[in-house]
Amino acid sequence: MTELELRDLRKTYRSRGRPAVDAVRGLDLALRSGELLGLLGPSGCGKSTTLRMIAGLETVTGGDIRVGGASVVRQPAQQRNVGVAFENYALYPPLTVAENLAFGLKARKRAARGDVARKVKDIAGRVGLTDLLDARPAGLSSGQKQRVALARALIREPDVLLLDEPLSHLDAAQRDTTRRELKRIQKDLGHTTILVTHDQEEALSLADRIAVMKDGVIQQLGTPYEIYDHPANLFVADFVGEPAVNLLPGIADGDGHARLSGSARIALPVPVAAGREVVVGIRPEDLELTGDGGLPARVVAHEPLLEAGIATLALEGVERPLVVLTGPEVRLAHDERVRVATGLTHVFDAETGDSLR
Repeated sequence: MTELELRDLRKTYRSRGRPAVDAVRGLDLALRSGELLGLLGPSGCGKSTTLRMIAGLETVTGGDIRVGGASVVRQPAQQRNVGVAFENYALYPPLTVAENLAFGLKARKRAARGDVARKVKDIAGRVGLTDLLDARPAGLSSGQKQRVALARALIREPDVLLLDEPLSHLDAAQRDTTRRELKRIQKDLGHTTILVTHDQEEALSLADRIAVMKDGVIQQLGTPYEIYDHPANLFVADFVGEPAVNLLPGIADGDGHARLSGSARIALPVPVAAGREVVVGIRPEDLELTGDGGLPARVVAHEPLLEAGIATLALEGVERPLVVLTGPEVRLAHDERVRVATGLTHVFDAETGDSLR
């Protein structure tokens, strides 16, 4: 069942004396019931504007928003059964955690007093807030505040749950813990959810599917594995992955290889006509240091990170450096000569940026 559908959704900002800005340009999306979709992209790509239009906090320039098959585009925010957990938490400082959770239910007069108390107790137990119900926001950690914001969005039993950069203010340890809790809660409760984030790790670990956005347009929609293993274009390949993909310009030679600057040649995954300008993409984990064979290179730097290492290499005659993920046992010295073999490669048209696979 399709729970949330966006049809040709558009948002244009206009101000006197300035050119119009198209923040969202004809978005088409359909979310199944219980699905978690990650809207992933850099700042200013239109993902938060999309979320705000779904919530009713931003007017729609064109297109439609349908929840459970019914259009909500003309409904005010308070009439849409949409829960939102904001990036800045938006908690009420004078109120306790329990009062923050109950506030929306009381304001909408959706439940009797006894039911409100029961709902508060139930959702607090689900998100680990039972011992904090009498505390006020000022006394909470960032991770605890985020759980309160999430619980407040969940307590209204929304048709759609919207999460706006929910982990951006947490430190690394809190982010890992809260991310695992968030995934458990979302799967347990089964809410159809959109997660807005610029953090690829969040999107890849939490989302059932990911929509990668740039300049108000979806560049690719697919599962995390599809996005990572089969990027649709150069932007997706470069944006998703840490360390970032190696992108090497070259010219197809017609016999299954691309010739880089200098004498280096790299095998292509698909036939490409001779003379076509391409960009070869190789993820750092798809490169391997070898004792013989492969491309000759010089070590520029090596970062041992205990569980792995990151080597930056210079290929002979190639301007761009090559980043290789190494095993934890590898030790490399500056200017050491090595050879590197390529595994899985991607190839993109140099002019359009589109994948040729």
